[in-house]
Amino acid sequence: MKSFLLAASAVLLSGTVYAQSYEVGINAGVSTTTKPHKSLYQGNNNVYNYAAEVNFKYNLTERWQMGVAVGLTKWQRKDEWALSNANNMSLGDQEVRLVLAKNAVSFALQLNHVIPFYEQYEDFVRSALYFGVSAGAVVVGNDGKVNYSRVNPNTPAEYTYASQYNFEGGYGALLGFQVGYTYYLSERIGLNFDIAPKVAWVGTNDTRQARGNSDYNLWYIPTTVGLHIRFGSSRY
Repeated sequence: MKSFLLAASAVLLSGTVYAQSYEVGINAGVSTTTKPHKSLYQGNNNVYNYAAEVNFKYNLTERWQMGVAVGLTKWQRKDEWALSNANNMSLGDQEVRLVLAKNAVSFALQLNHVIPFYEQYEDFVRSALYFGVSAGAVVVGNDGKVNYSRVNPNTPAEYTYASQYNFEGGYGALLGFQVGYTYYLSERIGLNFDIAPKVAWVGTNDTRQARGNSDYNLWYIPTTVGLHIRFGSSRY
């Protein structure tokens, strides 16, 4: 009985220590976007876009961590469309940018498995490798506009073409996973590297082209670096 009470006390004490261990971080980097499946316009060429994230991570135990992340990025691809004039003469292939989302804001819950690495001569965690899963929602901000350009300044106005096509705004669900590494410069401040592929299912109010671009799904892959600040116990 005494041994059981001692073991229970140790678990409770450990839980208290873990409950005091959490961190907040801010990351920035780039993201790529795959072809949107099920949409009329997809874009054959990739474009690098910005990516940013604010996150909160709470250490349940030495090996498990849960948190929430709010991300911001842009979904964009590009293509080349063949153009011709009124006499059906070729004007060449012109680049067209397909903007699926000017702003894609994600809200995700995360669960990570953590592998800590301790400082050699001290007992605080010097670095940590983690991998896990995430699930949440995404809100897409866009205006549905179409921008037009001319092949060259001397091209007649009737030969303008759609140089940028914006999808409409909408919202949807997302699932993903993340792999990252944090190296702590001190007991409190760390540098983080994170790769977090996500798949999103989006519905919009786009009625153009017989709603050909109103529902789609895609993968996007934010790759970011950032600064993380640890609070509470850093020794687990």
